Amino acid sequence: MRHLRIPEERVSVLIGEDGQTLEEVQDLTGTDIDLDDGKVEIEGEPLEEIRAFNIVKAIGRGFSPDRALRLLEDNTDLCVIDMSDFAPTDNAKERLKGRVIGRDGETRAKIENDTDTEIAVYGKTVSILGNVQNVQIARESIRMLLDGRSHSTAYQYIEKNRGKIVE
Repeated sequence: MRHLRIPEERVSVLIGEDGQTLEEVQDLTGTDIDLDDGKVEIEGEPLEEIRAFNIVKAIGRGFSPDRALRLLEDNTDLCVIDMSDFAPTDNAKERLKGRVIGRDGETRAKIENDTDTEIAVYGKTVSILGNVQNVQIARESIRMLLDGRSHSTAYQYIEKNRGKIVE
């Protein structure tokens, strides 16, 4: 059995209209999922529990259910970076969010496009979803931004690793 918490405002996204999203996750993973005030309990076969756990976690971190369900595909991973590890105050975290998102979402879009990943910035986290190899490259470029390195350095890192990106 696996347990996790998701933000209250994401519970309705997990449940979906008339419970369809929750039912779909349970059907696709063969698990039973119980919700209680943002607390989620997942029970099933160990591998399926992990798959359901990752899907629920992705939804809780700001991904749409359709995007989160990509975690059912082989070689697809979810990485969650806690900005608290890079910034001690709420103001500093907001500044870091801005660095990752960029003006009008340009930075996030560039990293997503160049690494063929999807990025959600929600609360105090930055989450990356995609092919395992691509997630690693996107994660490192985002860590560079969170460490205060220039955007051009993060983009150069991606460019240098372009040959490793799985299309």
